[in-house]
Amino acid sequence: MCLETTLVERRVDDYRNASPLFVSRMASRPKCGICALLAVLCGSSFAHAQDEQRRIERILRPSDERALGGSLSLSLTERTPIDVGGYLSLVGLHLTDANDNAHRLFQPEVGLYARATIDNTHSFFVRSRFQYRDFGEGDSFDGEGDGWSEPFVDRFWYEIDMTRAFAADTVDPNHSLRVRIGRQFIDWGAGLALSENLYAIRPVMTLDRWTFDAVAGITPSDESVVDFDTSRNQFNTNTRRGFFGGRVAYRTPSNHEFYGYYLRMQDYNDDLQHARATVIPGKFDFEYNGNYFGVGARGSFSTSLLYLAEFVYETGESQSDPLRSVQRAEDISAYAARAQLTYLLRDKNRSRVEGELLLASGDDDRLVSTDTIGGNLRGSNDTGFNSLGYVNTGLAFSPALSNLVAVRVGGSTFPLTDVNGLDRLQIGADLLVSFKLDSDAPIDEATDPESYLGTELDFSLNYAVTSDLSLTARYGVFFGGDAITAADTRHFVFVGLTLSF
Repeated sequence: MCLETTLVERRVDDYRNASPLFVSRMASRPKCGICALLAVLCGSSFAHAQDEQRRIERILRPSDERALGGSLSLSLTERTPIDVGGYLSLVGLHLTDANDNAHRLFQPEVGLYARATIDNTHSFFVRSRFQYRDFGEGDSFDGEGDGWSEPFVDRFWYEIDMTRAFAADTVDPNHSLRVRIGRQFIDWGAGLALSENLYAIRPVMTLDRWTFDAVAGITPSDESVVDFDTSRNQFNTNTRRGFFGGRVAYRTPSNHEFYGYYLRMQDYNDDLQHARATVIPGKFDFEYNGNYFGVGARGSFSTSLLYLAEFVYETGESQSDPLRSVQRAEDISAYAARAQLTYLLRDKNRSRVEGELLLASGDDDRLVSTDTIGGNLRGSNDTGFNSLGYVNTGLAFSPALSNLVAVRVGGSTFPLTDVNGLDRLQIGADLLVSFKLDSDAPIDEATDPESYLGTELDFSLNYAVTSDLSLTARYGVFFGGDAITAADTRHFVFVGLTLSF
């Protein structure tokens, strides 16, 4: 029996009086009902492993592509700078999950990319990744064992600078319109609502100090995007969500940017489906449609002090938990916020210190913060925040951004700038303290009705050995608090070596 059993039994007792239909159903098939509820939260360790997998993708993700220039006086071939290259990466990973199970992974990868720009107007990019995952015995995140990660071509897009393409004379640098189409990475605002790969069209228009950008896209139907609803079949191979929205930003003369946006998340999982847990009979509605209204700001108070802040309010509809009553759509009323300060010491070691606060609302009648099975109780608003966004909630613990308060302080430096060969060595450390925003509401693993989740220490090392060879290492250790019922000490170890060519 899994470690979440006690929590489930307690939750069942809590809801007996609140839901007569739930009681009658449990009485008619007690073993099946109890097994179903056990399956919901016993699966949370698997869901946590999927969160680890998604976070690892973020760690390995290369930086955004840089724009290339051109000269109109050259021939077409000469006016088309082409950059072709690649990398060989070797990664080792060891982590312990919520149930104190160790997972080990060795991951070799070859990446190839090509970039081209014509007249500084038409840009093309394509990248392929051949990544093989070799797990320790029984350590696979998805239970399918060793194998190639898909897709093999994970980025491809075309971008046109409309201003240059149709300009009759000199281009005004303060006015531009760019449109990017293809499979691309979208980091919307501060990342609370969306931070994922999409097949999308992304226009961005700049008019003096104003910027207007929009997105219309869908998630790829492959394993590159992991859904937040882990109770649905194919949640890690076919997410099927669309995103449509717009953003307006204004930059002041003193370099402060203020912005607001609307983003619609449309769920195309609108057909009845079986739950991922095979012991739960029947088909259910997993549809979750969200509207995200965000406001934010970023900039600097001085040459040394930088800031970022964002608040998101979520509305929409989610489906109630089918295990406790007949399903129906309920309104979503949730929120999340992020605030970060960065102080640059401006010393020869390029040292910096950061502080960050994360908030996300929870729902105290849910059994699981992110799922439909064990989700919101019929007859109540769903106040748990959920999205396909990404923020740093730690390496070893890494809870979903739902029913969470997390405080992070940390910094980084290049300590050996005077030592030849070691001047490109950067080290960093973070201290994270996490709480539940609502002590009675769940997170994405079993907890007691307490607030304090725990404390984590994360350490990082980045070393550019040569211009082509780099070493990356991460270590995180989490110490569970009063609310944690499973493994109270967890470790995350990551080592990567990358050779670029």
